[in-house]
Amino acid sequence: MDDKLDRFEETHPHLKEFSKFLAELNKESDRGAVLISAAMIDDLLGKCIISFLIDHADVESLLEGLNAPLGSLSARVLVAFALGLLSEDEYHECQILRKVRNAFAHNVHVSFDDQKVRDLCKNLNMCAKDYGAVRVDARGRFTTSSTGIILNLTNRPYYAAQNRLTYRGWRY
Repeated sequence: MDDKLDRFEETHPHLKEFSKFLAELNKESDRGAVLISAAMIDDLLGKCIISFLIDHADVESLLEGLNAPLGSLSARVLVAFALGLLSEDEYHECQILRKVRNAFAHNVHVSFDDQKVRDLCKNLNMCAKDYGAVRVDARGRFTTSSTGIILNLTNRPYYAAQNRLTYRGWRY
């Protein structure tokens, strides 16, 4: 199996980080799955934003460091949407994923069995759905949705950089 994965990563180097993420996701507890998924989304959104904004060393301070205005997942989701880096559907999905992350991050006793979390996960659209006799539980909905968003965002920094903002000058 490792040989197949090595060949896959050679032919698809842009998915190397995703492969590592997926391997970790499958080993995680509910809390771990939520937190690493949200962290991956947060990181990819940061990369999308930084790839799109004007290329300048000081711009990174918007996303990194103490009191960075775009240092939170909430801010990154909203700014990525406002800049056109997320679709309306992706924005909606990220907002729900973020709320699930917050539930797990702020309460040590929360699980996918909690009604609030189950209700949030029922509102996810970019996830595996029930089919036939198979029922997709809240964790399944969360993990397939977050994995889908992560896959959508994996190459987005590259494409965002193709349309990087530049100073164009303003008429006075």
